[in-house]
Amino acid sequence: MTQQAYDPHALIAPRFRRDAAGGGAVVSANERQVLAQVWHRPGTTRTALQRRLDLTQQSVHRIIAALESRGLMRLGDLQPPEFKGKPSPLLELNPRHACTVGISVNTDSAGIVCMDFAGGFAVEALSIDRLSMDEALTAIETCMDALLSAGGWRREELFGIGFAIAGFVVDGTRYNAPEPLSEWSAVELGPLLAARFGAPVWTENGANTGALCERMLGVGREVENFVYLSFNYGFGGGIVLNGELIRGGHGNAGELSGMFDNTESAHRPRLRSLLEMLQAEGVPVYTIADLSQRFDMGWPGVSQWLDRVARHHSRVINVLAATVDPEVVVFGGQIPPPLAEALIARTEFYNRSRHGIYRKMPRLCVSDIRGETAAIGAATLPLKEVFF
Repeated sequence: MTQQAYDPHALIAPRFRRDAAGGGAVVSANERQVLAQVWHRPGTTRTALQRRLDLTQQSVHRIIAALESRGLMRLGDLQPPEFKGKPSPLLELNPRHACTVGISVNTDSAGIVCMDFAGGFAVEALSIDRLSMDEALTAIETCMDALLSAGGWRREELFGIGFAIAGFVVDGTRYNAPEPLSEWSAVELGPLLAARFGAPVWTENGANTGALCERMLGVGREVENFVYLSFNYGFGGGIVLNGELIRGGHGNAGELSGMFDNTESAHRPRLRSLLEMLQAEGVPVYTIADLSQRFDMGWPGVSQWLDRVARHHSRVINVLAATVDPEVVVFGGQIPPPLAEALIARTEFYNRSRHGIYRKMPRLCVSDIRGETAAIGAATLPLKEVFF
């Protein structure tokens, strides 16, 4: 008998579904359109919403009334009309409708986030260096429970969990993680974590949840086509086109390290090589998390690392510009902002003139969202998958 594939949607609690019996979808396609507009345009009005959607006025009013009655949305103060007409109420997501948890597992640290339905969140970071998988999950669950309690959330109000891990997708919810996370590799994480935490769990690559963080809360509110570079123990990226995360045919779009051969691979811009160079220079840093938190541009080895990776980094940017054509490339992950700025300054664009005209190239910027971006993005994953 063939085992049914793991599906977190099947584990969503009945109380969150549309009908009283708790069956069927959580929201309709039209309700998703409305909710997504309100998420990405805080402070929008009912009148402004109607102008942006291909829905009749009656449909918009009916959808908003249904979402309000279910506690997903609430009406704010009346706003004067931009032109003629009656005042229109502000539309707001109800932050207390539900919460999500985001978990990001790196090679030596974990980020845990509790997020409300409107995107407000609290975050914690903890060391999992040298912990077994079971020990790390116990520490993560203790932290998760503390965040839920501090936010006044009951477990039944937890809609779902987003879980991010460094590494590429093998299949399903199995990932091939870096060596320090070998115990986590090739394990069906979805059903394992859902059983452990008693909630539906959506899994994703950490670079992709970093991109989701930017899409839902950062640069993605301004542009719909961007690439998120995730500098961690390894190096990868997340691609967002037309507002949607691109996963590819095997779930591994954005595995940017794959463009280097075995010789070149050692020179790609991963933080592991910087850590090793710093340690060789006698700088007392021992983990990627420590490097990120205490970074100093004056450390011996930093300039040498920049020299070593700059050419390979420029190749990444130019390959992305030629194939994906993003408006923006965001530097994120665990890279310290000053180091990211230095790498941006050394970027060389391979942009040749034709008839005196150059191709438009992406803007390079450091993420404005500090801290556990992969975990923050992981917390948005259940919301993005179901509501927005």
